[in-house]
Amino acid sequence: MISVQGLRKRFGAVQAVAGVDLKVDRGEILLLLGQNGAGKSTTLRCLGGILRPDSGEIRFDDLRVPDDIDSIRRSLGVVPDQARLYGRNTAFEYLDHFGRVYGLPEIARRRRIRELLERFELEDAAGRVLYTYSRGMAQKVALIRATLHEPRWLFCDEPTVGLDPVAAADMRRYLEEQRDRGAAVIVTTHQLAEAELLADRIAIMRGGHVVAAGSLPELRRWAGAERRFTARLPGGRTVSYTAGWQVADEELARRAAELQGRLAAEGTPYLELREEAQGLEAVYLKAMDEPEAPASEPSAPALIPGIRPRRMFASLAGQSRRLREFLPFYVASWWRRGDLSWVIYLNAFVLLLVAVVALFGSIPAVVGAFAGRAAGSGVSVAGLLLPLFFMSFALLESIKSSIGIWWEKAQQSLEVLLYTPLDDPSLVWLEVLPGVAVSSVYVTAWMAAGMGLMALFGRPAPWDLLPVFALVAAATAYWAAMGRMLGFMLFPREGAAGGAWSFLLSPISAAVADIPLALFVFRSPLAPASLALPFAACLVLTVITGATFDRERLLESGAGRERPRRRWLPTAALRRHAAALALGLVLAAVPAGTGAVLAAGTHAHSWAAVTAVAHGSQPSDPAAPGSRSFQLEVPSSTVTVASSLLAGVVATFGLMLVLLAVTFAAFFLLGLPELLLLPVLAGLWGVQVSFGPTAPLQDWLGLGAGLALLALTVNTAAGIPLYTALAFGAGSRVDRLRTAWTDYFALYRGLVIPACAGFGVVVAALLLFTR
Repeated sequence: MISVQGLRKRFGAVQAVAGVDLKVDRGEILLLLGQNGAGKSTTLRCLGGILRPDSGEIRFDDLRVPDDIDSIRRSLGVVPDQARLYGRNTAFEYLDHFGRVYGLPEIARRRRIRELLERFELEDAAGRVLYTYSRGMAQKVALIRATLHEPRWLFCDEPTVGLDPVAAADMRRYLEEQRDRGAAVIVTTHQLAEAELLADRIAIMRGGHVVAAGSLPELRRWAGAERRFTARLPGGRTVSYTAGWQVADEELARRAAELQGRLAAEGTPYLELREEAQGLEAVYLKAMDEPEAPASEPSAPALIPGIRPRRMFASLAGQSRRLREFLPFYVASWWRRGDLSWVIYLNAFVLLLVAVVALFGSIPAVVGAFAGRAAGSGVSVAGLLLPLFFMSFALLESIKSSIGIWWEKAQQSLEVLLYTPLDDPSLVWLEVLPGVAVSSVYVTAWMAAGMGLMALFGRPAPWDLLPVFALVAAATAYWAAMGRMLGFMLFPREGAAGGAWSFLLSPISAAVADIPLALFVFRSPLAPASLALPFAACLVLTVITGATFDRERLLESGAGRERPRRRWLPTAALRRHAAALALGLVLAAVPAGTGAVLAAGTHAHSWAAVTAVAHGSQPSDPAAPGSRSFQLEVPSSTVTVASSLLAGVVATFGLMLVLLAVTFAAFFLLGLPELLLLPVLAGLWGVQVSFGPTAPLQDWLGLGAGLALLALTVNTAAGIPLYTALAFGAGSRVDRLRTAWTDYFALYRGLVIPACAGFGVVVAALLLFTR
């Protein structure tokens, strides 16, 4: 039995479900009838635990949502409003995959798949890839998937939309078979004929609440419609009359006998008397005329429990089985997509470069000269960094769109997966572990091939570095995948693109993974200790991702949500964070002023003089007052103009990316690096300004660095709410973080980018007009 009481769900200003009460017994089909947008699909998603109700009670027999949701999902089958299949797999592969997810034994699973494919006359098409299936065939596969494990509760969202009459009739027969074996079935539709043919009971929804519910005769009585009877007379004539639903059967029999007596007296007794079937139209129209329920006051959003670190890491023990289930399936889909082929071709090309280096003993041209100075006798070892970088990042770009949650979101099949008996930690690890496993094996194999070529050509191969390369590949893949999951939580309205923010973490990824690699390559004694860096960074990112995890945010597709109009100058964010902006300015202005005053007191005009004063010596400035360190010159070459403008554009985008990287890096350390960096740089800039216009490079270090410092000041001020939201504040941490990140990007767009553009203009102008 399914019992729902007082279910409410709001999305912003929209009350999607407004106090729904439902009850479905075992062996019964309840049909939710209503217009598009009435709240039918939202109700099912709340029942399935992938949306958080604002209030209400949901029970499946003795189990409650959300307390027992994992147990409920093991006996729940769901057919969403669209089939949402994996187009590059065959029907048998697809169904076998989900049979594993539901834990069906192999022999029973395959027997059940064959029986159901035969039941729906799909056995001859079982070996075809699913994107070649028609709409009706795909819907049949979706229904097979939902009932493979013979669920106790079955939800079908618009199961017959777009199907031909034969396929729709077959779908209804199968749902009746599920009812007859004892399942409680809920079906949504907006088609009246569907409701009449299928439903044991009907609930009509309007404006997020149930306006009428009951069996078809009960609803007809509620609507006040009359029963209509027709008597067929000799000669083809008919006589009709009506009776109210409240008239008892004995009274109806008396009236029929009275009519027969009167007609017999006239010599024309009726040959047949039957009741005309009354459709749902009158009932439905009356329900649509019912007044909508009054809007309720928005309730406080439910706290997002997230995943506690202990549960997150404890679940790793059971992920090996999941990895064995999902990894071959994902890799097969990945291979069929064709993404892996270009990665292999790229790796083969890079491996050829390694062979050339090993054969000739050096890297040609300028790269070889630099490597020789950097690595000395280890030129060949340094050369192996190139294929590592190519393989790791090219592979990750392919993995993210072909494996895990990103792939499920991109092809809009994630909702199906969210209804399966995968707990929350397993969903996170599903995004992370397949990519880590593939990256580790893939990079290790290619690194071993490269080292084998070096050994083949008589060059010393650093085999002891092979585990380090594998570790760097695993850490990079782990960081990227976990960053995507955090992006899905913080930017849910961006859909699959929300995970793209993880590319901004690449500088941190390079720091935490590639620094240890470099230390091992150059045989530094600090190399073993440096391995703590990637482990600690990945640990922190995992804890943050777990704390913000929410299936509802994961479900967001990025479509169909009203988005506010963006303004370049974020006045609302400016008002909310005026105190943070003021604090950022103080953090820059006070050290800058202090540095300028202290340097001016020493009468120094250069950094050499400041150093001398610091060591107790008399300052001696190389730049005499009155001289200038630069002169104005009008450019005479179009090449000079073009290159200067290009340098300005590069400087603008370079500073923008640096500031983003600084913010993301500081975010994981509560902002301390950025909050400490700003006063230090501001103090140094204040000292530089105190040297006066005659100081060496004052145009660059005074004006150019001043605009860069302004951009850093505004960026730091915009990031302060991020750091405070992470550690302090009321309500859900993930809601605070989402709001803080939204405001940060608004301030970044409205204030930081113009400051960076000003820096780029200054760079271009200095290159154009000064010599």
